[in-house]
Amino acid sequence: MTTGKTMELDGSLAVVTGGARGIGKAICRALARDGAAVVVADMKVDEAEATAGELRSSGHEARAEAVDVADEDSVKALYERLGDVHILVNNAGICRMIPILEIEVEEWDRILAVNLRGTFLMSREAFRRMIPRGRGHIISIASAAAKIGGLAAGAHYSASKAGVICFTKSLALQAAPYHINVNAVCPGPMQTEMTDAWGEETNAAFAEKIPWKAYGEPDDVAEAVAFLASNRARYITGEVLDVNGGLVMD
Repeated sequence: MTTGKTMELDGSLAVVTGGARGIGKAICRALARDGAAVVVADMKVDEAEATAGELRSSGHEARAEAVDVADEDSVKALYERLGDVHILVNNAGICRMIPILEIEVEEWDRILAVNLRGTFLMSREAFRRMIPRGRGHIISIASAAAKIGGLAAGAHYSASKAGVICFTKSLALQAAPYHINVNAVCPGPMQTEMTDAWGEETNAAFAEKIPWKAYGEPDDVAEAVAFLASNRARYITGEVLDVNGGLVMD
């Protein structure tokens, strides 16, 4: 940081998958604001570099890295380039609105590969590197659809995000003895390019079902992630934090 002010995440390296746009980009901004050096990890390298450039122009330390989270070799190559990692945010994901009878096997496999296998691959390598240090934060973006089924999202998306929740709890149990925090955030519908594509009528109908009567913003998710990545959440692990305007309460 160029401000000279000591920030809570100073000295931390944070990796955000799918960080080039939308919620991922907001998470990158929040972590950089709090002092982390941010790696914008994405398949869209040009967009990732643009996001990293915006952060650097604001005085933050950031760089873009290419990764396909569903590909084991790509993930391992990323970590070899990075070395140590203090914060991992598994944000990369694919979502489609499609009825079950229209889901082809290839699409089912691709959604689960990115959303669930990608979370596993990225988390496994981060966990491996965090163990010797005895601390670290792994935060995965799940979804309200993981708890109630797909109101707007497809069944494959909902199933993959339910898997993310269960994986989060399993990893949290194994990581806790090393004082590594593992948590998940479950957003409801957010105002992003993805929901913009649903159309005004569909969005209005879904917003009406939310007690808040409006979609959240990417920054709402980003602030939850920034909290879970900080020492303020040092004794929180295995938690699934809802950010949904009251859509799901449990």
